[in-house]
Amino acid sequence: MAESGGQTAESRRQRADGRWQIPGHPLSAVRYLFSAGWVVILLAAILYLATLDTGLRPDELRGGDLITHQYAQAQARPGNAPGYPLYTMGGWLWFRLTGFLLGWVLNPVQRLASYSTLWALLALFVLYRLILRVTHGNWPLATLSTAFYAVTYFFWFYSVTTEQYTSAVFQTLLIVWLAFRWDEREARGERSDRYLLWLAFVVGTCLANLVTTLFIVPPLLWFILSRRLDLLRRPRLIAQSVGLTLLPVTSYAYVYVRGAAHPEWRGAGQWPSAWAWFVDFLTTRQGRDELVPGLTLARFFTDEFPALIWGELTWVVLVGGLVGLWWLGRRRALFIYGTLAIYLLFCWVDRFGNWFQVIMPAYPLVVLGFAAGLNALQSPISQSPTSQSPISQSPTSQSPITNFLFPALILTGLIVLVAYRFAVSLPRADQSHRPEDTGLDPGWAVLADQPLAHSVVVGDHDEWLALQYLTVVWGAEPPLYPRPLCQAEPPGPADDAEGAPDVSAVYLTRRAAAADPACLADRRRYAAGATLIRVQALPNTRLPSSARPAAFEFGPGLALVGFDVQVLPTDGAGKVVCPATPTGTCWHLSLYWRANAPMDVDYTISVRPLRDGALIPGDDGGPLIQDHQPVWNAYPTSRWSPGEVVRDDYVLPLPDPVMPDGVQILVYRSTDGGFENIGETRLSLEP
Repeated sequence: MAESGGQTAESRRQRADGRWQIPGHPLSAVRYLFSAGWVVILLAAILYLATLDTGLRPDELRGGDLITHQYAQAQARPGNAPGYPLYTMGGWLWFRLTGFLLGWVLNPVQRLASYSTLWALLALFVLYRLILRVTHGNWPLATLSTAFYAVTYFFWFYSVTTEQYTSAVFQTLLIVWLAFRWDEREARGERSDRYLLWLAFVVGTCLANLVTTLFIVPPLLWFILSRRLDLLRRPRLIAQSVGLTLLPVTSYAYVYVRGAAHPEWRGAGQWPSAWAWFVDFLTTRQGRDELVPGLTLARFFTDEFPALIWGELTWVVLVGGLVGLWWLGRRRALFIYGTLAIYLLFCWVDRFGNWFQVIMPAYPLVVLGFAAGLNALQSPISQSPTSQSPISQSPTSQSPITNFLFPALILTGLIVLVAYRFAVSLPRADQSHRPEDTGLDPGWAVLADQPLAHSVVVGDHDEWLALQYLTVVWGAEPPLYPRPLCQAEPPGPADDAEGAPDVSAVYLTRRAAAADPACLADRRRYAAGATLIRVQALPNTRLPSSARPAAFEFGPGLALVGFDVQVLPTDGAGKVVCPATPTGTCWHLSLYWRANAPMDVDYTISVRPLRDGALIPGDDGGPLIQDHQPVWNAYPTSRWSPGEVVRDDYVLPLPDPVMPDGVQILVYRSTDGGFENIGETRLSLEP
């Protein structure tokens, strides 16, 4: 039975198959050629997943595009100006989807970075398809050319870290692919309006993402109108195209809504209304300011521009690609040349800025030309640089030298190029488990002390940033309310949109107390681990049930009434309390002191772990000893009240394989001539 519209199932299948055909190759061969492309994508996926970003450097945590994008994707908040709404909303969905599917194997930093990997793999797939078409199905050439681009440093780096540049590469290559497909159908006299409409929509997505991808639009318009100027006399098609272009732009409503609901996300500045902020945000004032230094003839070339271009692509690919573009055909070559010329002009204007990031979509266009030129070398008779439609041609019979030697030499050279580029890029592009990724360590140290849930933690700047990230993005437990030094105000709507619960405790970190001794100095302070100091208004007068009782007097007014010992393992991933040791363990002693009377002297406590009655040597050969005034020097004995019980902590690394069975405790005070011992005792740690 005939289908509606006079179309049979067979005719529809043939048209569908035609979308995948490459002239000169049967459909079965085309499917085989595409399978080679999937191998490239699979290998790239394995490489990128193995080198995904796993942590943050301290400087990354303090600011910049990378951390801004991570918070934007984790909280569905606007990114840096102008907000990148489509990319951010997609990243928010991706972050949650990967948490559900891959949270057991990827940490949150990896999941955020893998969003860039997704766009990178899509870009490589489109690049492979493009090269396959312009080389008449030469899959070895398409495979190796795509692999070369996959291991270039900038593309690899931004494929495994959290920024939106790989999505811009995908958009640019998709525009080129759609434009070439439209051109092919027009050359055959077939209807091709749908490709123009798709192009309009993709251009619209560029308006809602990285706007520098729009550099390709002027050459694209020339490319289309140079073949079909009569399109300007089709108002319906123009109206449809404009509508599809503006459709993705409506996503900026998300930026306004989220910014209006969360004023704390707007950044530094004062605006009379949410609308005033929104308009100022969209103008990307920061981006304009970055371009200003480039508007001068001084230092036409910098240490980076344009040296990074040939350093990235190699001279062979750069020169070969620029020359090889001509083998795409005159109109197509001029289309790509025009795009590259605009990128070159922008890069010179922005040569003191981040030009090397926004130029990324131009690099695969050079690789496309390089592949087209190499394909011409493999078939010199059938290819011509002045050919208008190289896609329609197919290789002819050549001599054995042409059919074997040239392709073998070219493929061998490409393999060497890929291997070279891989070896050079790997040390810098690999972002997994880098030793400098210590930005979150201060936060992990705080969490290792197991503070009470829904507590306020006042830390120094680095601790505050790390705790903010671990609380908001990582979802680490327990939930806390980090505060910068010294702001211990209770949590508000910014912490919990449904209203923050009662604060269970207030903590001050050791680093915060050392940086600002006056911070919360009017309150009582008690050690709460290797990093935390608990702060409260009323004095503590009870010994916790977990402590082992003791009864030792150390001079007038000071008594040791209890102690507790823990041996804490370290995991080697930065989540450690004490310095790394051969055994990966540290010894944690909590002492509980009671003030029996007011004291006008600030005593110092010396703790020395013992084994069989002898001091334990440390890694430096000297005995393990830790001396400080109570509560990490933050709560001297002269401030204690009679009857107050003060917790005081000591943490030391344990050498292999010694485990203390006792501890020596000395109390002394400083004098003009040195120090004076007040008392000494030894505690047995045996059960």
